[in-house]
Amino acid sequence: MKLVKFLLSFILLLTLQLTAIAQDPLGGRDLSTVKVEALTDNQISAIQQKLKQSGMTIDQVESQAIAKGMSPAEFAKLKDRVNGISGIVMAKSVKKNVSAGSSANQVAGKDTVSVALNPYLNTAVYGAELFLPSNSGNAANKALATPTNYEIGPNDVLKLVIYGVQEYSADLLVSKEGKIFIDNVGAVKIGGLNIEAAKVRIKQIMSSTAYSSLTRGESKIDLTLGDIRTIHVNVIGAFKSGTMNVSSLSNVISVLSEAGGPNAIGSYREIEVIRDNKLFKKVDLYKFMQYGDQSQNIGLKDNDIIRVPAYKQRVEIKGEVKRPGIFEVIGTESFSQILQYAGGFTDIAYSAWVKIIQKNDKEKSVKDLASIDYTKYIPKGGDQITVSKIINRFQNRVTLSGAVYRPDVYELTPGMRIADLINKADGLKEDAFIGRAQLIRTKPNLLKEMISINLASALKKNNADNIELQREDELYVNSILELRDSLTLELLGEVRSSGTFNYIDSMTVKDLILMAGGFTYAANKNIEVARLVKYGDKVENTEVTQILKTEINGDLSFNPGQENFVLQPLDVVTITKKVGYTLPEVVTISGQVQSAGKYTLSSRVERVSDIVKRAGGLIGEAYGEGAFIKRRRFDIDSLKSDETKTSIELAYTRKFKAKQEADRASILNTANATAITSVSDINLNPESKTIKLKDTLNALFKELDEDYYQIAIDINYIMKNPGSELDLVLRGKDEIVIPKMDNRVKISGGVLRPTNIVYRDGLTIGECISAAGGISEYAKRGRAYVIYANGKSDRTKTFGLFRINPKIKPGAEVVLPETDAKKEKAITTVIQFTTVLAQVVSALATISLLQR
Repeated sequence: MKLVKFLLSFILLLTLQLTAIAQDPLGGRDLSTVKVEALTDNQISAIQQKLKQSGMTIDQVESQAIAKGMSPAEFAKLKDRVNGISGIVMAKSVKKNVSAGSSANQVAGKDTVSVALNPYLNTAVYGAELFLPSNSGNAANKALATPTNYEIGPNDVLKLVIYGVQEYSADLLVSKEGKIFIDNVGAVKIGGLNIEAAKVRIKQIMSSTAYSSLTRGESKIDLTLGDIRTIHVNVIGAFKSGTMNVSSLSNVISVLSEAGGPNAIGSYREIEVIRDNKLFKKVDLYKFMQYGDQSQNIGLKDNDIIRVPAYKQRVEIKGEVKRPGIFEVIGTESFSQILQYAGGFTDIAYSAWVKIIQKNDKEKSVKDLASIDYTKYIPKGGDQITVSKIINRFQNRVTLSGAVYRPDVYELTPGMRIADLINKADGLKEDAFIGRAQLIRTKPNLLKEMISINLASALKKNNADNIELQREDELYVNSILELRDSLTLELLGEVRSSGTFNYIDSMTVKDLILMAGGFTYAANKNIEVARLVKYGDKVENTEVTQILKTEINGDLSFNPGQENFVLQPLDVVTITKKVGYTLPEVVTISGQVQSAGKYTLSSRVERVSDIVKRAGGLIGEAYGEGAFIKRRRFDIDSLKSDETKTSIELAYTRKFKAKQEADRASILNTANATAITSVSDINLNPESKTIKLKDTLNALFKELDEDYYQIAIDINYIMKNPGSELDLVLRGKDEIVIPKMDNRVKISGGVLRPTNIVYRDGLTIGECISAAGGISEYAKRGRAYVIYANGKSDRTKTFGLFRINPKIKPGAEVVLPETDAKKEKAITTVIQFTTVLAQVVSALATISLLQR
């Protein structure tokens, strides 16, 4: 009855405490949807309290909880949390159904101990990692298969199964005397035996009584450990010392883990296991960690004592070892052995020497320990051993760069000379300049000096130039291409790809045109070549270039008497357009005409009246006084030409090439080249900057193409007087706009309410201002002006006491300028509003705090 009451209370408790959880997983008495992970620690503690009040264990409600829908897996999780939360040791008893009428029906008390978290655990100490919270797996695992060498003792529960011709099954509790009681067989003493020995004894006794089939092999016997007994172990010198109830499968490390590991001064290498008041085993955890020596992790028996004494000596190893930390030293261990505990040196460790800071009775001292003494030196307590890094330098490096086949870093061998180094690099390239090479050498004071070498002489093994190399020497072999001017040609005008071309010996005009992709359709056959005038020691006249002329046909053939010039460096070749050649230009007419659209200009002097006539003339709704022309502010086509783009890019590239050459020349002419690593490192590449320049130009061209200005025209006068001075000559991309009559007048600026009104004959500025509510405080009435529909404007004029206002027309806008005082007041108003808003927010925040 008590069991039923507790189960009902347990279900009700879970239901009430989890109503705040989304979707109410416990829904009445149905436990099928309970997720133990979702339960809080407070809810688990409440379940523990209810179990305590009822005097029951969590195991005793297992079958009923499963009957209510909870899965065995979820119940196992629940049991673990109930038994382990917050380090509380929960009493747990096992009550098994032994044979009917058995006098051995007893309840064995079982305890589990949760792993104690040691906040003072020094993780720098080697061995402490065994006792970190994440290593809770060190605790004895009760789900393991029964070890065959497990020694049976009182309160163990054995599961005996006979199967075959005869069958029998029972859970048998081992009494204090080490006996079990088997139905129809009687008492069998098995205490002190292991599982296999107990199995043999039970088989012998049962086969001689009612289970003779065991002898004939018609039945089989199986004996396993059904439930593990609890043993009592005392722990001294751990973080959580005291008596602990642990599984009989526990070992030294698992019990120490549950006790939080050795305390701050505890030894990891001289842990004592005391059994029957005698030292049974001295445990060295370093042997377990370093070699996996399981003999150090012995199993425990009832009333064993684990004593952790204070450590005797510790040393610290820092720097370039694989496992820096604090290490305990015992006996006569050398530094070499301690280094093994630290995992050995890292790949960049300076292993020839280590630095040791020692201490004596009064002060500290420094000891430099050589590698030959690593096995001899016995570390002392408090030693601080530091392993430094190797120096970031080379003891045998030389560098070769420039016009060789394999520029690289090479090993400096004894007696190595310049010719030997070049041979290692598979020799010189064809463009190598053998008259001179530069050897950059590091002097003893780390400054650099440059030594000029006659490379041709060095390759002939002349020791005067074929000098012996030293560590960190850098040899640079020049290319003849670097030592000559950057020779180019300029091709301008009507070719497909104008610009700058590299000069090639014996190149002709025809060759250059072919490299540029040939002529454009507009190309003239007349070609000019501008060639620099070469002077001797003095300039005799003002001539700068010599102009050479020739003619070439479209098929790149020359007429008789015309020369295909062989070009010289820095020649400028120009190909002009055909006489009178121009591309067709297009204008647009929009608005109130018969046929609005685009029209191609038929002559260089076509005017507004001509296009309007070609468009069929004006229609009835056309407002002639509002007509205007939209004209592009910039000639984008000329700016976007390949020639212009190329010129900009060339100028940009030349800037960086000039800097590159200047830097290289500066290095080559400087004896102490201390600011560089290698001459070959001087390499400026303007290509990425040129790409950015192209993107910038394209964005700029797009913006400029949308920029236009407005030209007011009197279309009515123009159509009556075609060809007059008001009849403008059009340009490509012009747009003639003929608007529809707009019968509105707009009033803006310094009025009380800007508005639009309907135009009427005789409308004055004063009437417009009145329609807008009058003049505002900051208006300049005498400066009023009118903007007409075609873009023209007219202002109010004053002569003494007389004021002449401009005439109002349909589509016009009346504007009253305002003084600067309004702008200043607007700024002041914004500042005042912001200040007041900040004060209000601060007050609300204060009130909110006072209400808490």
